[in-house]
Amino acid sequence: MKKLLFVVLLVSTLQLYSQEETGKFDFRFGIGVAFLGSGDMKTVTFENELNYKLSNYFAASLSVDYGKSFSGIYESASYLQGNLNLFISPFRNNRKNDFRVGAGFSLMNVSETYGQAEYCGVGLPPNYTEPLFDNRDSFGYNIIIEDVYNISKKFLVGLKLFTQPYTNEDINSGVLVKAGFLF
Repeated sequence: MKKLLFVVLLVSTLQLYSQEETGKFDFRFGIGVAFLGSGDMKTVTFENELNYKLSNYFAASLSVDYGKSFSGIYESASYLQGNLNLFISPFRNNRKNDFRVGAGFSLMNVSETYGQAEYCGVGLPPNYTEPLFDNRDSFGYNIIIEDVYNISKKFLVGLKLFTQPYTNEDINSGVLVKAGFLF
């Protein structure tokens, strides 16, 4: 009977210890506002991000972002981007509050639509409007400041500020409100 009680207690303490340990991965999703181009296109931005905690001071992330705009110099613009980032947590990531600064690489595809009108003469309305499309790929880098707070053992909320200069004179800057979970 004593052996059985000892085995049950031993197994239950091991199980409780493993539940306290959090994984090295977390998944975050966010929504926010970004300024595409040189700040002339305001976009609503959605982000999905997978993070891996390398140590208490370093983390890596892989994210996919989508942004859409219906205002600015173009009638419509959207972008899809992939990001690979490395973060440093100068005050240590203890999984309660994680303030971190990051940098990385980004690949972005931008699609823009705008209209071009053909005029019949002075003072007359346009004859027709023909939509024009522009699609381009850009390679750039990321500069990120982010603060995340765990509201429970598995769930977190945060705020992300970012800017992304690209090779063809594009720039994408904005702010995201994020939520996520640890696994």
